Amino acid sequence: MRFIPQALVSIIVAFSFVTLTYAGASYEGPESVPIFHPLCLKELKAYEEEGGAFDMYLCSEKYKDNAVKQTPSGGYYARRPVDESGNKQGYVVFQPVGTLDNAMELLLVHDKQDQKGADASVYVIGRIPHLGPNMRDFITSIGENGDRCNGGIQSARLVSEAILEVDINVNPATLMSLDKLTSIKNPNKSTNIQSLSLKPKNKLDDRPTTCIGTVTKSYDLLNDKESYAWVHFIKENTRVALDPYQQCFDALVADFVKPPQTINMQDFELFSRLFDSECSN
Repeated sequence: MRFIPQALVSIIVAFSFVTLTYAGASYEGPESVPIFHPLCLKELKAYEEEGGAFDMYLCSEKYKDNAVKQTPSGGYYARRPVDESGNKQGYVVFQPVGTLDNAMELLLVHDKQDQKGADASVYVIGRIPHLGPNMRDFITSIGENGDRCNGGIQSARLVSEAILEVDINVNPATLMSLDKLTSIKNPNKSTNIQSLSLKPKNKLDDRPTTCIGTVTKSYDLLNDKESYAWVHFIKENTRVALDPYQQCFDALVADFVKPPQTINMQDFELFSRLFDSECSN
């Protein structure tokens, strides 16, 4: 499902009331998340429609012949079994993000099925300790509806008991659609984040495999707010553009963005204005 902040706010409040009525909100880092079998995450999500608790241990036993490998970045990877014809069925890899209020675990999940692109989203799953240490309930997912690298979540982290940050891959067209954000033009103006359109401009490169960097998005889970914080550009852009509009954009990036290749949203507003004045004529 598409993430709606108010829904997760209500969930956090409910879980906090049940599990930590006597304490304030808390959070822990990736080390607080158990090692699940990656192939069980899809089943956990599908079990949401059935309701009730899902036994992660029994699921892991079912997939014990499918090896789990640790990635260099600290994630956990497993391939799906081949189908009856011997065709590969993709893989699942998850990165532990952290735990909220000792009750909800957050995991960044990349799910690659067959010939499709990898779907990336943050799973929020609930602990059910009174039923056992391995029992879980799928609560919701936080995703950006990306297509392959463009729009997909690259990384995620909890920076406080309220703030989740995600780094979203962007191509040139999606990046420059951010200049439509009224919160950037006027920080004091109220903005309905859910109604914002990221429909890219027509002339910039909008292919799903030509990402030029990431945008850091911040979710305030307790106060129902979303905002953008940083734009980070890939150090080396080896793409050769043929369209003059795209060439102008690439030249402006090379001139404007300096090491460490990261700009804040105020600088991005200036970049957007320069792009409009230099490249839109």
